[in-house]
Amino acid sequence: MQALSERLDALLAGSSLAGFAPLQFSAAKTFDPPADSLVGRTLDGVGRRGKYLIFDFGGPRLLIHLSQGGRIDVEQPPKTTRPKGAVLRLVFEERPSLLIKEYGTQRKAGWWVIPEGSEGPMEVLGPEPTSPEFEDFILHGTDRRRIHTILRDQRTVAGIGRGYSDDVLHRAKLSPFRSLASLSRQEREVLLRSVQDVLEEGLAME
Repeated sequence: MQALSERLDALLAGSSLAGFAPLQFSAAKTFDPPADSLVGRTLDGVGRRGKYLIFDFGGPRLLIHLSQGGRIDVEQPPKTTRPKGAVLRLVFEERPSLLIKEYGTQRKAGWWVIPEGSEGPMEVLGPEPTSPEFEDFILHGTDRRRIHTILRDQRTVAGIGRGYSDDVLHRAKLSPFRSLASLSRQEREVLLRSVQDVLEEGLAME
């Protein structure tokens, strides 16, 4: 998601939103402010928090969560079709359009428009894995849950999840059934280093 946010930022930042087409009713998670209030606003940039893409329009923000089956197609030139699995289309002035699609039948991808100052669904997220808060949690925490559960819990640490937790534990040579509280200081340091290394390598591969 970090690599995707960086690519979209480079592609779209500074452009105005020309059109907004919801294509799957169940994916819309908010109604106030209305989505069409973003039309005509300039996109300041695209960022990421946990698994959410953040489109910052200088106050209100659009959030997109792709879940496990979501994808973003960059359309150049912009299109008006409605392919199978289409969720949302964003059209930008003199830039490519974005089509958010979801494969499969689970329909868990979603989008939110949140007002300035609101965190919306991101309010419940834990710290980022590169933050001092997460480092302190790993080195000094007494959580008795399984490490695998901790790494996948977005309320504990945002942005690792299912995709990287197995790789982290394999790199650290730790059983997923171990609890954080049971780890020695050395094992904690190895776990923390493995988190950083796996995420850095994943971003480089993207």
